[in-house]
Amino acid sequence: MEWFAAAFGLVVGTTMVFVPYEFGAAIFQIIYPYIRPLGSLFLLGSATMLAAMLYPTWPAFVGWLGRTLFLGAVAFYWWAAAVLPGGITGLILYPLLAGLLLLERARRFQGRGLLSAFIACVALSFGGLMVLVPNSFIRMSLLAFGPFIRLLGGAFLATGALLAVGLWRGHEKACRIAAGSLSVLFLNMTLALGARRSWAGMGVYAVLALACLLLWRMRQVPAPSGVRWRLFRGMALASVLPILGVGAVTSYVAQRAISAELRGKAQQAVLAETAWLEQSAAIARSLLRSQSQDPGFIEAVRTGDRKEMIERVELLESDTGLFDAAWLLDATGETLVPSKRLNRLTGNFADREYFQQALNGGDAVWVSRPFLTRAGGLPFIVFSTRVDLGEGQRVVLVGGRSLQRLGLQSTLASRSYHVELFDRRDGTLLRETERGDVLTRAPVLGMLPPEVLSAREGLLEAFNESGRRLLVAYAQVPGTEWTVVVTARLREAFAPVTRMGAWVVGIAALAGAISLLLSQWVGRDVAVRLETLRDGFAALGTPALEQRVQARGDDEVAQLADGFNDMAARIDRTQKELREAIVIRDQFLSMASHELRTPLTPLKATLELLIRQSESGVGLTPERQRATFERLTRQVDRLTRLIGDMLDVSRLQSGRFALTVAPMDLTALAHEVLERIQSTRPERQGLLSLDVSEGPLVGRWDEQRLDQLLTNLVENALRYSPPGTPVSMRVREEEGQVRVDVEDQGIGIPQESLPQLFTPFFRARNAAEHYAGGLGLGLAICREIVERHGGRIQASSEGPGKGTCFTVWLPRAAVADAA
Repeated sequence: MEWFAAAFGLVVGTTMVFVPYEFGAAIFQIIYPYIRPLGSLFLLGSATMLAAMLYPTWPAFVGWLGRTLFLGAVAFYWWAAAVLPGGITGLILYPLLAGLLLLERARRFQGRGLLSAFIACVALSFGGLMVLVPNSFIRMSLLAFGPFIRLLGGAFLATGALLAVGLWRGHEKACRIAAGSLSVLFLNMTLALGARRSWAGMGVYAVLALACLLLWRMRQVPAPSGVRWRLFRGMALASVLPILGVGAVTSYVAQRAISAELRGKAQQAVLAETAWLEQSAAIARSLLRSQSQDPGFIEAVRTGDRKEMIERVELLESDTGLFDAAWLLDATGETLVPSKRLNRLTGNFADREYFQQALNGGDAVWVSRPFLTRAGGLPFIVFSTRVDLGEGQRVVLVGGRSLQRLGLQSTLASRSYHVELFDRRDGTLLRETERGDVLTRAPVLGMLPPEVLSAREGLLEAFNESGRRLLVAYAQVPGTEWTVVVTARLREAFAPVTRMGAWVVGIAALAGAISLLLSQWVGRDVAVRLETLRDGFAALGTPALEQRVQARGDDEVAQLADGFNDMAARIDRTQKELREAIVIRDQFLSMASHELRTPLTPLKATLELLIRQSESGVGLTPERQRATFERLTRQVDRLTRLIGDMLDVSRLQSGRFALTVAPMDLTALAHEVLERIQSTRPERQGLLSLDVSEGPLVGRWDEQRLDQLLTNLVENALRYSPPGTPVSMRVREEEGQVRVDVEDQGIGIPQESLPQLFTPFFRARNAAEHYAGGLGLGLAICREIVERHGGRIQASSEGPGKGTCFTVWLPRAAVADAA
């Protein structure tokens, strides 16, 4: 239902926003003032619902916001365009739509979809109404006769019942047959309403026909997923909705501009027409007044000079004159001089209103109501005035204007405008440019009550008898009882904007179709390559790891494939390193257990010996006691060193390996380290040498860590050197730094082991084979100490059996201190 509601809202909202002046039928007169805001509400609600359905991971309130806006628009539209005007179809359609849309969100019906049930209810309801009240549906069918409408209603009833039974029984084939048949029936209604230019109804039934067609074609609703769907929804939102939005704004601006221009031209037209009529009336008054006050004319009337009177009266109705007829009446209404153009008709005209007004109205010139003449029944208005002859004698001079001749004169307004002139006293039509009617009731008074047109001038909109919207400009002609009305049909005036709106909607639909095709084309290529990547990921860590993903093209997916291949290679290397690390770990555990057992075994044996001797009461000589204690001390020192190395590596890996720097002399520290080592290794006396520069080498370093560094390097050199081979240390200043070299002539290092020499737990192949013990932690700790000081360390060896040289470069001030 939500997809149907979104499509319905988009169609109706687009129609209201782009072609609001097409909503001119009587049922839309209530909502017409709000047509564009209502259409915008439909569009906003439908677009929000559509976005929530396209992106289901968005917060739930987005969907509820869209449904609230849409249902608010539907409620107003239903009340104003169905309930109040009494529209039968709207009374059924919109409550069903709103109710099932809300019902579909209930937990019991979630995921079931109620569109088929909605269509079945609509078909049954419409079919029943077509059978019972066929006259209400004649305009909704291409079949223009009542009996056929009943047949159409029977078809709706049959197909609706088939769809309802199919849904109840779960017969898919019956549902599809009913949906296909209903698509044809709703298409008939769509074409019928389109032929009558009922755009809103046409849009509603077009969406219904499309929904039935989709239900007929699809066996099940596809689950939108995958990259193709994501591409489509992104392209749809990025192409269709912005085009509709920009088009709506453009259409609104264009409509405002045309409306302003149309209003301005209508006002100009009515003012120009009013000015021309005012000028004509003023000239007519002036001619009549000048003649009535002419002394020669007054003298001719007083003396009864008939020839002079006839010449003067006929002069007023000459071909070049303003009047179409003129005549003279005496004080009793009898004809003194008849009109030549009215066949010189004579008689008494005392009953005429214009005679009474002129005779009793002083010197003013009066304008009469329109009337038919006695001669020929011609429509006329007359200007009449009193002629004072003196001594209480009076006559009435009359000048008449033919309304037929007035209607033949060209209007100053554009041909697209309809011009009316009517008398406000009784609403009688004086002039009309479309049909040329006169002396009937003014058509504008059938649309608007007279009090609406009572102002001096104004501009408003109204509906004509066929429900079409009109722009009405009106103005009163000063000095008369006349009102000029200029009307313009808004449909014709806004036809260019309507065409532009149709183009915008067509472009948006075309963009949606193109986006669908492009998303399928692009999505297919992307999906194939992503599936290849997926298979590659599935193969990670399996024997198929060596199979790489083929990178086609130079786009982001190809870059992703290249990245995957690089990642796979790194994973391969990492797995190899991990396997090596596992081997190193196993070796370390083996070495650690061996190294820890080595000092513990003599410690335990010596302690057991001491316990037995103490129990037996046999004491040790001082020399043997001292030798025993020294042996115990060496084993404890060895244990302490092993544990200290492991603690240092733990601190190194956890980031707690810190320095405490202070000024110190590196030369003195080197002497101290060598002396300490020589004292603990008397067998190496004379084999350790130290080469230092004269004077102290003072810098800011961590003395304890540098002591550990030098001790480890020297002890390492001694451990891997055969007995009797020398070990030398050189400390000197070099290019603002301090360089320390520790060189031995021991077992050397293979070239392939040099890059990993400072890795924790790593031991060169020949070192593992050598008789010297160790965990492979000392050099890793040495590198960390040097790098924490901002220096660097390297090892060089020409190969196994050719000795090794460790070189350390230290800045004069540690980096930690400089920071």
